[in-house]
Amino acid sequence: MNTLSGKQQLSARDRKVIDYVGQFRQLTAGQLRMFVFGELASPTPCDRTLRRLVDGKYLMRLHRLVGGTQGGSAQYVYQLGRLGWRLLERAGEYWAPRAVNLHALAVADCLVKLKTAERAGALEVASFITEPACHVKVAGLLLTPDAFVELKFGGSGERLISWLEVDRGTEHLSTIQEKCERYWKASISGQWDGFFPFVLFVVPDEQRQRAIERVIRSGPSAAHQLFSVCPVSEFPQIRDGGDSCEA
Repeated sequence: MNTLSGKQQLSARDRKVIDYVGQFRQLTAGQLRMFVFGELASPTPCDRTLRRLVDGKYLMRLHRLVGGTQGGSAQYVYQLGRLGWRLLERAGEYWAPRAVNLHALAVADCLVKLKTAERAGALEVASFITEPACHVKVAGLLLTPDAFVELKFGGSGERLISWLEVDRGTEHLSTIQEKCERYWKASISGQWDGFFPFVLFVVPDEQRQRAIERVIRSGPSAAHQLFSVCPVSEFPQIRDGGDSCEA
């Protein structure tokens, strides 16, 4: 058990909830239910835990999201409270945004989809590292993906690593082009040890997919195989009976 200021004891599950919220900055109740309480059929334990952590100032609850992040029922969104901020030893003064971070929730939705595929036996999520921990400088180039993902496939022994760019259609295509150029230059710099991860753009729809694919095709032909674009509705794309996956 963890304790803070001797006032409230936190279970391992409580701490896991706080850690997940700290990692993604904001999460919905449904996302937390998948990450921490996924083995339980009833939503009650998750709801009770969240209510207790909010009452204890470890978490802060924002307003409801109409329709949820994937068109489901309305959900509350949670972020760190003052004591959660202190527990995770965050630098600086406590700061609580008032607005919902839709991009953070979209990144978390990708992990939800991967966890769903994992529970179906299609893959194993070996690693899902979010920003800023996944940011890296290669040959003087700062790469800023939304997540670094490592997947394993038990049947084939295949291991897949990738950088995830979760695109909500708000960035100008010139920004996407500059981002692709940095990844490509880093990949051919000779200063990356081992296999260079490929880059997957997860996009809101097929129209955005076509737009980013045009950006990729406008670059060097040798760079095309480094990138892939996938609509969020099709993520992750499992192929050949689970032998490969775009994620």
